[in-house]
Amino acid sequence: MPQQQKNSIAGLRVGLLVLAAIGILILTIFAVSGDLTIFKKKTTVRTFMANVDGLHRGAEVRLSGMKIGSVKEINLTSKIPDDQNANDLIEVVMELSGQINNVPAIERVRTDSLAVLKGAGVLGDNIIDITPGTTKGQAIQNNAIIKSYATKSVGDIINASKTAMDNLNVITDNIKDVTANIRKGEGSIGRFLKDETIYTNLNKTVLQAEALMSSVRKGEGTAGKLISDPELYNRANELVASFKESAEQIKLVLADTREGKGTVGKLLKDEELYNRAKNLIVKFEATADKLDNTIAKVNRGEGTVGKLLHEDVLYQEFRDSLAKIRTLTENLEKGEGTAGKLLKDEALYKNLNETTSEMTKLLYDLRQNPKKYLNVKVTVF
Repeated sequence: MPQQQKNSIAGLRVGLLVLAAIGILILTIFAVSGDLTIFKKKTTVRTFMANVDGLHRGAEVRLSGMKIGSVKEINLTSKIPDDQNANDLIEVVMELSGQINNVPAIERVRTDSLAVLKGAGVLGDNIIDITPGTTKGQAIQNNAIIKSYATKSVGDIINASKTAMDNLNVITDNIKDVTANIRKGEGSIGRFLKDETIYTNLNKTVLQAEALMSSVRKGEGTAGKLISDPELYNRANELVASFKESAEQIKLVLADTREGKGTVGKLLKDEELYNRAKNLIVKFEATADKLDNTIAKVNRGEGTVGKLLHEDVLYQEFRDSLAKIRTLTENLEKGEGTAGKLLKDEALYKNLNETTSEMTKLLYDLRQNPKKYLNVKVTVF
């Protein structure tokens, strides 16, 4: 009996030792992996999201992909949203306790950090990935709230791909309809592929093009002569040569011009001509100044022209003179006065005409018979 009791005590000690070894091994594994946070300081951080599809309690919380904690709670807020697009429907409570390069990760999470819901793999599990803060933000305290950033969930991607597939199916059906119409010879492409007339016309066009190319090779027609006629080539060569000669002459003219030779060269290089042109411009400027002064005097009413333009007395006298001239011309038209009668009186015109005729006859008779009118007597004492 005492021997059996000793064996039981020994077995119990072995079992306790094995359990202790297993516990130490488990603690060592968790410590090495970073999941043992019993003796580490924890900081609670909250964020609000519109959808946490695939996220569960205990999911990893990462900082730029490095694990720093886990999700502690996922709660539906009691607040009723104002619309369907509200982004504060679900509260996510996180515990942060990890270290990065022996520095507490909580020091890299600041008020300008963002909590992003991301997929951890192809099985649909999600995690929270927090972006590092910057100097523009402030260090967060326990139970602080950080902003979140909504990303497309797997369901949204599947719905979008479903819509794309539906559109692709519609496009495929349309392509099937188009190809069926082409096989039937309907539409422009269908007629082009099925209509024998188009093939015949196209064949004729190809034959005509071959005949045209053959005639061109033989030097027939305008195009053939342009390609095969050596005389045309010679003319073109002569034209190019003449162009080259003209270019050389132009170069010589430009060289002479730079040296001051010829009319253009003298115009560009002769200092005397430049001085004359400069003096002429100075005289023009002086004349323009004088003209400006004269115009200014005229505008001020100075001088004869200025007085004529600005003095009312001269204007009135000129107007009266015009009125008198108009009255005189009207009297002449009416035949009044001596000058008017000379212009309008028919009797006076006839008398003058008759007198002129008589004077003409008298002068003619005087030339023919001067003795008739000249009687000279000579007396001698």
